[in-house]
Amino acid sequence: MQNEILSNYPTADLDVYVVWFNMYPGDARWRWDGDGMTDSRVTHYWDEQKSVGTWFSANLTERGSPTWDFYALYSPDARDLAAPNNMGGTIIGRRAELQSALAAVLPAAPQAGAT
Repeated sequence: MQNEILSNYPTADLDVYVVWFNMYPGDARWRWDGDGMTDSRVTHYWDEQKSVGTWFSANLTERGSPTWDFYALYSPDARDLAAPNNMGGTIIGRRAELQSALAAVLPAAPQAGAT
């Protein structure tokens, strides 16, 4: 996400919210550092109760357990969290789709290295 997507839009007015929680045995807040997402537009949250993942399951993904390894992309004028422009997961597996969806939301954003 950091190197393949955010770096392509270094000046775009983006807000990225990354929500972390335990999903596997051995996951723990004290082991998490967020070093993979250091862009200044990224805000990290730790959700011990998995409230965000549970909300996405109930309102978007219809999973029987909390949604994780998932993205939801919203346009700047979005008002309804249940209506993203694009969503999917796994994030790594769907990065090309996320990149295309982001380009559609920010068509005027300059690409890295563009002149």
